[in-house]
Amino acid sequence: MTRSWLQVAALVATQALVGCIGTRADDESLRDSFAEQIATSTFVTDFVRDGDELRFSDPDGEGGTAAWLVRIERSFVESNEFDPIAPYQGRITSEWVADRAIVECLGSMTALPQEFLDRGVGQEC
Repeated sequence: MTRSWLQVAALVATQALVGCIGTRADDESLRDSFAEQIATSTFVTDFVRDGDELRFSDPDGEGGTAAWLVRIERSFVESNEFDPIAPYQGRITSEWVADRAIVECLGSMTALPQEFLDRGVGQEC
């Protein structure tokens, strides 16, 4: 009985230690997070991810619905030594196409629907 209790205690201690060790963010986890932010939006339907291409339907920003294609072009993660709570920060650059028309981005100005911007998703985020 004592031996099995020790085995359980060791297993629990190991899982607790692994759970406390922070994992380093990388480009792939950043791309996964970006895709998940879009996919879990309540207004998005028919979401499909094929590598760095995301396809879905949702509002077009003008009261209708559009067929969207998002291509993740670049991503990078770097150390953020000044913030112990968020030790890494990442950036994604993507191309957005609504009904086969590229949605232009001019610096901080974009024609993306507000629903995406409210979720913190855009051509550069």
